[in-house]
Amino acid sequence: MNKKSIIQIILLSIGFLLTVCPISQAQIRTYEVIYSPSAPVLDGVRSPGEWDNASEATADFKLLRTGGTASSEKIQFQLLWNDEGFYMIAETDNTSWGEWAGNVDFGFDDYNIFIDPNTDDEPNQSSFDGYHIGIWQTNGLITRFADELDDQDRTTFLEARHNGNFGNNASWSEPRELNWVSNHGDFGGVVELFVPWTDFNADEFGENGLYHTEPPEFDEVWFFNIAKISSSGALPSWNWTSGQFFAQRPHGEITFTGAKVPFIITEFGEDPDNSTTNNITWNSVAGKIYGVDFSTDMLEWEELDDGIEGEAEQTTFSHEDATKGKRGFYRVRLLE
Repeated sequence: MNKKSIIQIILLSIGFLLTVCPISQAQIRTYEVIYSPSAPVLDGVRSPGEWDNASEATADFKLLRTGGTASSEKIQFQLLWNDEGFYMIAETDNTSWGEWAGNVDFGFDDYNIFIDPNTDDEPNQSSFDGYHIGIWQTNGLITRFADELDDQDRTTFLEARHNGNFGNNASWSEPRELNWVSNHGDFGGVVELFVPWTDFNADEFGENGLYHTEPPEFDEVWFFNIAKISSSGALPSWNWTSGQFFAQRPHGEITFTGAKVPFIITEFGEDPDNSTTNNITWNSVAGKIYGVDFSTDMLEWEELDDGIEGEAEQTTFSHEDATKGKRGFYRVRLLE
């Protein structure tokens, strides 16, 4: 066989391979989840400044089963994280809402959120690995743990699975600590969601990348997607693929970024209005409990207060009748 014939055979083989391998229409969208020590309040309202630390709202949802046609419904979301967990706000301009009967109904308006911690560093392809959270969008305000709502009103669809687009083979269901607020009406719709890291505890398939009960490391990449099923039959998804399932990968990819501010005393000085009072200010997290101690030798410490509730970003404690003219030291402790 001459060289020309060999080259022809190789070219024919390559041509054959190209014709049988489908061209992938999948996309992998990316998003940064920025660290924020101040957690948003879950009340179903975008309060001023509350989500300012997050990356710009991400939109551009496409319809799953119509070849990627853009959704006429404007949907957008933002994500934040801190040492406690993962936060999401999802918003829509839809103004027509029904009254939900309280049961699992995927023909009703609802969000489906998919999260894969991917601790096994597997490729973002093939069938679903991860956590599936379904939240229904019904008329009015519903808070998951509100005392006035019964168990049906709090229903959340929860599953975790490995290597499958459906099912709950990783055995993840109620009860979970994740919390959400759904608020919908003629103004549109807002869902705020919090998932504590401790909820990512499907250890049955821990070796497959699902078990991640601690905060992620900076620059860690997880897989994420959000989709919305509406009563009109539209199936918009943020990370659209040519597959027919929301759960099918590739999903989008989220990178945990930002910077933790070190836990330090940031300001100290005499109160300008009272010379016998010292003010101690430190960077703090809203809702955390702190203690402040005083010492003259850093060996024995006097506890000044052990029940100071932190405010967002900065908290100040005033030490009244502080010792003057002698050397002294202060320390701030995070208690809970």
